[in-house]
Amino acid sequence: MKKIIIVGFLMFSFSVSINAQSKKKTVVAETKEIVNLTPAQAGEKDGVAIAQFLGLDENMKVAFCGLFEMKHQVMQSATETNESKKEMSRIVGLKIEASIDYERLEKLKANTALYNQLLSTDAFEK
Repeated sequence: MKKIIIVGFLMFSFSVSINAQSKKKTVVAETKEIVNLTPAQAGEKDGVAIAQFLGLDENMKVAFCGLFEMKHQVMQSATETNESKKEMSRIVGLKIEASIDYERLEKLKANTALYNQLLSTDAFEK
């Protein structure tokens, strides 16, 4: 009788240890929330972002908001080709470089996430 109880106990403990080792890992997928903005809203968002990051005055902020609004009109247009989107991104980059001094430009380029957002480099890589 003792042998049956010991064998039963060993089988029970062996099965518990196997279950403890075979737990499945859960993978949580990272999701990004996509918010569709109008070109005016997206341009305003980009203009405010660059103005706050670089400490620009109100006139520069308004000028950049207009520039980024035009950029978003091109980027969101269904009729534009990848080449025209790349060209618009290049033009925006040149206008940013022409509008701010060297120190601010280097500071902006150091923040690659913001710089890529302003140029919309992800809009035409698809």
